[in-house]
Amino acid sequence: MASYVPVQLAFDSIEPDGCDADKAPVIFLHGVTASRVYWDDIPQTVANTLKRKVYAIDARNHGDSEWSDVFNFDSNVDDLLHFMDRIGAPKAILVGHSMGGITAIKTALRAPERVEKLVIEDISGKKDSLPQEKLNPVVYFLNLALTAIQKIPEGEEEEKAKTFILDFLFKFLPPEIKNHTNKEQMMKRIQLIRTADGKYSFKGNTQVVMRALKDAETIMTEPTGLYEGPAYFLYGKLSPLNVPSDEAFIKNLFPNSKLFGFENATHGIHSDCPKEFTETVLNFLQE
Repeated sequence: MASYVPVQLAFDSIEPDGCDADKAPVIFLHGVTASRVYWDDIPQTVANTLKRKVYAIDARNHGDSEWSDVFNFDSNVDDLLHFMDRIGAPKAILVGHSMGGITAIKTALRAPERVEKLVIEDISGKKDSLPQEKLNPVVYFLNLALTAIQKIPEGEEEEKAKTFILDFLFKFLPPEIKNHTNKEQMMKRIQLIRTADGKYSFKGNTQVVMRALKDAETIMTEPTGLYEGPAYFLYGKLSPLNVPSDEAFIKNLFPNSKLFGFENATHGIHSDCPKEFTETVLNFLQE
């Protein structure tokens, strides 16, 4: 895997009462169409329960993090390791959803000594599990969002602008995406900023992310290596990614991994089943 020049990542940090500073922190890593706010209050709950410091970070070109014309799922690994160095964390527990799960997987394989435990949400990390036909709906979604933001009525206040975008998306999204999308949770993903001309723009560098997703061949390299620490691969039983079909691949790279499925969850388990997701993660991290 090539090395990339890291960028500065925006983050939220939670230090609970009674925090044990000697324990490795927990770092939450979001998916490709989200940002750190998408975790809601889960990081706070984890911090309070484990008495560990918790970070939720924005990936490059997402949320408030630095933009770069260079973007793929491998570059996120360099960013994460740089972030860990910046906060003085020789080791961390990684909790990653989708793209964030790939970041966690690749970080553990590249630098296993830096990872105490892994929680991977609804992704296997196998390169051919993300063929172009599975990336195309995400490209369509982002393109639709960019169209929607250009159509917001002039002078609209921010909350009404977000509602306009959401209504536009749900009007044109195909059923196979709409049926697996939580409208309330999607509303939380929409982060807007005012431009100099008074219009709205998304916080993230959507154009660069969308360009990267149009090429499944270069979006990531095949994960290689070995991580022998504890790893929990969580998957939604209603998810189109079908993580259990890659169990042999997962076990080869992560021999001490476990897979666990959620009955009523699609790709976003932590939004579909937040209580069950949080309890499952905490039970694993407390083992």
